[in-house]
Amino acid sequence: MPDGFPAQQKDDEMDGQAMPQQDTANGTVLTLRAHGFTAQLATVGATLVSLDYGGRPLVRAFDPHGARPVFSGAILAPWPNRVIDGAYHWEGQELQLPITEPERGHALHGMVADTAFEIAEHRADFAQLRTVIEPSAGYPYEVQLVIDYRLEAGGLRTFAAATNLGEGTALFGWGSHAYLVAPGKKADEWTFTLPAGKVQLTDGARLLPREVVQVAGTELDFRTPKPIGDLFIDHAYTGLAAGADGLFSASITDTKGLGSQITWDEACPWVQIHTADRDDPALDRTGLAIEPMTCPPGGFNSGQDVIALAPGASHEASWLIGPVQPR
Repeated sequence: MPDGFPAQQKDDEMDGQAMPQQDTANGTVLTLRAHGFTAQLATVGATLVSLDYGGRPLVRAFDPHGARPVFSGAILAPWPNRVIDGAYHWEGQELQLPITEPERGHALHGMVADTAFEIAEHRADFAQLRTVIEPSAGYPYEVQLVIDYRLEAGGLRTFAAATNLGEGTALFGWGSHAYLVAPGKKADEWTFTLPAGKVQLTDGARLLPREVVQVAGTELDFRTPKPIGDLFIDHAYTGLAAGADGLFSASITDTKGLGSQITWDEACPWVQIHTADRDDPALDRTGLAIEPMTCPPGGFNSGQDVIALAPGASHEASWLIGPVQPR
């Protein structure tokens, strides 16, 4: 236990009770501690604010008392990535979402990133956050989201469940938006591993999704670990190769083999990778966004891999962020 913890706080953790909470610009912040990990969660967006292992950061943290930068750690639903022009067709309806990425003219990263989730449960190693997406003109469906965060021996597991509470079949997709980190200042210094055989190309400044191609023979092939260097990446990958445990994974490490990884299940056959290129030096390439997704960018437009959530039906997805240690 780190020094400086009040005695009562130590007792609460030992008893398996909830750690203290604090109110911030991102809602209430919850702290979890177990198995050598410390995680902070914010109720706005069911956001992962920070995750450390033995004091070593595994994700790019931010100060929850200020503005959350570029969707860091947020849950993305009922779609990840972009709905092109905010317009889509579903079950005979032409629907128009608010344009939330005005510089590109799209609806970006769903509808709950700025929603204050309700705290359903909070213990030393576990928190459950809930909200309901209410029907609106652009998304006329009622969907309950339940997000479980649990610290396990291997890291922080997120278990996300969506249930259609309405009468119509809801179009749906999941995503997450953590920026993983390894020791060092920038992604340029890290080695990246992603066993994905295909990547979706994009077109122009609006990042319009194009064809999906094989990564073989391209600079976007990370099936064999290699340094990121100065390569710009903002692409969705698929054709994922599962490990012996049946799960997908991606990792970043420094030259000593220290780093972080994310592992996820077959519910998310896509993963968006972004080198976090920004004008702000504090954010520019200081993390690698590794975002498991149920559908690709523009999925609501193309219909590819989107979830048709029938009335009363649920969909579940899970991912785990943990450390990489030298062998």
